[in-house]
Amino acid sequence: MKADRFDARAVYQKDLFREKRVLITGGGSGIGRLVADGFAQLGANLVLAARKLDRLESARDELLGDYGIQVTCLQCDIADPKQVQQMVAGAFAAGEVHVLVNNAGANSLRPTEALTPVRWKAIIDTVLSGTYYVTREVCRRWIRTGYAGRVINMASTTGWTGSPYMAPSGAAKAGIINLGRTLGSEWGRHGIRINDVSPGPVFTKGSFERLWLNEDVIDLIQKRVPLGRFPGPEDIVGSVLFLASPAADFITGASIAVDGGESLKQSFGELVEKFRPRRATQDETESRPDL
Repeated sequence: MKADRFDARAVYQKDLFREKRVLITGGGSGIGRLVADGFAQLGANLVLAARKLDRLESARDELLGDYGIQVTCLQCDIADPKQVQQMVAGAFAAGEVHVLVNNAGANSLRPTEALTPVRWKAIIDTVLSGTYYVTREVCRRWIRTGYAGRVINMASTTGWTGSPYMAPSGAAKAGIINLGRTLGSEWGRHGIRINDVSPGPVFTKGSFERLWLNEDVIDLIQKRVPLGRFPGPEDIVGSVLFLASPAADFITGASIAVDGGESLKQSFGELVEKFRPRRATQDETESRPDL
């Protein structure tokens, strides 16, 4: 596995998820692959689902070699509700699924006026509808059996703030955030917790090839992030593990931003560098000795 993986055992008890099974969509690459590694470090058995079976099988072989856990690979296009039904049935065939991580997604940078209905629909169907289809199928089983499972959705700060040239993805991520809050309210009576992790722009090889075609633009944008850089996939893992853990037993409908402060307003901070806050006058200091 890559050297930049999140060291889950340095933070969490090493057998935290022993005898638990975690279903991760988009688990063969990117953020999903490192999330799978984090759960595997802590003893979980995994069900990985994605469209590309070869990536899943490669991830499975690495995880088996590193941790000796059980890994099931299921090919599925989550935009197709029939495939989702079959995938979820396969996931539960070997036993209970205790945690669902909805990580599969799609994106592109394109001026909205140049966005075709086909591309819009493709992204909405995968990101928003696909998340709903998988959540519905898994949670119906939990409700039927009385199991209080955990759902962690991969949203984005663009769902809060908006972002130029990302209309379908931003709209879909906003929908995921609201879906989590709605279902957190609706299914709380079943003990089901639904939360999301909202990364900022995550820099990966895949995202660079699809979205960020200019390294100068990347450097310029990263300089505006308060913590100085975009998050990498490894930065996302810890929050996912937290929401799946007993530490988050009383959290539902919440959203955790993992963006280095990128979604915070920058304009005021830049002004402070030019216009320092007004200093107290001598009269104010004398009248208020605590200044």
